[in-house]
Amino acid sequence: MEDYPNLPLVTPSESLQLISSSPLSRAQKLLAASLITQSRIIPFKYPKSHKEILNIDVSHFLNHRINTKLIGAIGEELAAQISLFTPDLVLTAPSSGNFLALAAATFLPGIPDVIYAPKGMPLSQNTAYQTKSHSFTHGRQVKLSIATDCLPAGSKVAVCDDFLDTGRTVMELMDVISQAGAQTVTAFFVIEKPFNGRANLASVGIPNEAIASLIRIDSLRPGKIKLAGFDLWFSLVRQ
Repeated sequence: MEDYPNLPLVTPSESLQLISSSPLSRAQKLLAASLITQSRIIPFKYPKSHKEILNIDVSHFLNHRINTKLIGAIGEELAAQISLFTPDLVLTAPSSGNFLALAAATFLPGIPDVIYAPKGMPLSQNTAYQTKSHSFTHGRQVKLSIATDCLPAGSKVAVCDDFLDTGRTVMELMDVISQAGAQTVTAFFVIEKPFNGRANLASVGIPNEAIASLIRIDSLRPGKIKLAGFDLWFSLVRQ
């Protein structure tokens, strides 16, 4: 992740003005404004390795409290980007991708059903496809399950999540799709981080043109982010 040391830092007020006058789409403007006014950058240290990474907290508008107007606009625009792949199903991991999956599916051709892969094996599932997944929320390994009768062989599946970082979650869901004899045809995300996720997904068979995201973050540091298409740092309201 680059530092971009020579780029200027603009205030939140100036940032919002620049975004409003930019050629970004309606959903991109709503999302960028939400990032500036409501997100924050949080350092996270892995307990065992003590390696520190920077996480972006979007809990005020995207994955805890949901901005209904924003998620609707995001779903519509991402659906337009992936509609040519005509998925039969939309698959996501709980719970961050659930609202995005529903919002996008509503605007896709045929309005495909949404599957979310719960953690563990619900009592209602007799047989299930399972894959191991690392939960950053819980800080441990979990098993994601999909009932075998919910994911038919031959299905064309779109996988979605709120963030594309390393692509690890999508690859774990692709394992389940493969177990079912179904096909991953596209993957879509709200925010793309600078952690090589797109290249990692391409290496396992999802071509670049089948990967969609609404906004790409080039870099992030405590209190500021750099968005793709802007040669400056946006200062965040929440420090």
